[in-house]
Amino acid sequence: MKSKIKFIFFILFYLCFLVSVFAEEKLINVLCYHRFKQRTEKNKKQMDSYFVTPQQFEEQMQYLKENGYNVISMKKFIDYMYGEDDIPEKPVLITIDDGYKSIYDYAYPILKKYKFPATVFLYQVFFPGGKSALNVNETMDLIKNDFSFGCHSNTHPVLTKKNKLSDEEYIEFLKKEIIEPKKYLEKKLGIPIETFAYPYGSYSKEVHFIIKKAGYKLAFSVVPSYNTKDTDKFSLKRTMIYSSTTIDEFKEIFEKKQLKLKEFYPEDGSIIEEQRPVLKAQLLDDSYLNTVTIKFKMGRVILKDSIYNTETKMLSYSYTENKSRLSFGTHNAKVIATGKDGKFYEYAWSFIVGRPLKINLSEE
Repeated sequence: MKSKIKFIFFILFYLCFLVSVFAEEKLINVLCYHRFKQRTEKNKKQMDSYFVTPQQFEEQMQYLKENGYNVISMKKFIDYMYGEDDIPEKPVLITIDDGYKSIYDYAYPILKKYKFPATVFLYQVFFPGGKSALNVNETMDLIKNDFSFGCHSNTHPVLTKKNKLSDEEYIEFLKKEIIEPKKYLEKKLGIPIETFAYPYGSYSKEVHFIIKKAGYKLAFSVVPSYNTKDTDKFSLKRTMIYSSTTIDEFKEIFEKKQLKLKEFYPEDGSIIEEQRPVLKAQLLDDSYLNTVTIKFKMGRVILKDSIYNTETKMLSYSYTENKSRLSFGTHNAKVIATGKDGKFYEYAWSFIVGRPLKINLSEE
């Protein structure tokens, strides 16, 4: 009798494992926009890539509408990530950074036409700004019409750049950039500010600590990939939309499939000092993948000399053996593969090459 019970428990455990590996999770894609009007550059040779034309934006929104994508509000997403609500299939979030006036003039009428909510991330010194920035009256009008607002820091710096600051000075710098603008925006807008977008998408575990201390519920990077319910709430991924983004490239954002990792190095949000690390990632399962296609991708570069061990399901790449090194700063990493179904699979994260803090943040 006992052996039968043990067998039943084993079968149940195995079935749960299979469900966790093969279950189709909802993939949430978060789009990141900036401006909807081309900026006049002082240097005419300098390209303005951080804008989309109203025509491009209209085409993209029309694609979402006609293809059954459900644009959800930030509140809905927060509730989902905290287990307080569900979200529909094919969910998408629309976010817009900085707070340019072109949001009100061009994006707002299009979003209103399609009845899509959106979130704008403002940074303190640019709100309210000059003639190119949103003013208070415009933001109040947006709030009444399905827009929510989050924080994008005080002065829009790279939060992971310590420069010559001491550890203590760096912590004060983070507090000024993360905590103070939250209070400022809440007072100015009269609404809770619950979300944060990292300037230039750069974050670390140290930055996470101050974000949590400030009371934010979610924080977003610009690591270009999807999110699931299990994605770290303070390392959420977003895909930037540029002036050069074609409609075909826009469609491809939503076609990527989930690849599950058991563990990887460097860890998400970690700061490592070595410029020639050995990248490692162990896959949870590879039965659905063409294993010869499993590679690391750093930024836009596929590391073709990545080595995959089919027995251990471990992918590795040595910068020393390949006689190359990583620069100091933020690095977006991916494990990519082509499935036996011909579709593209990936898992993405971010880490820093730099100087970690020596002080214990938990004592702050």
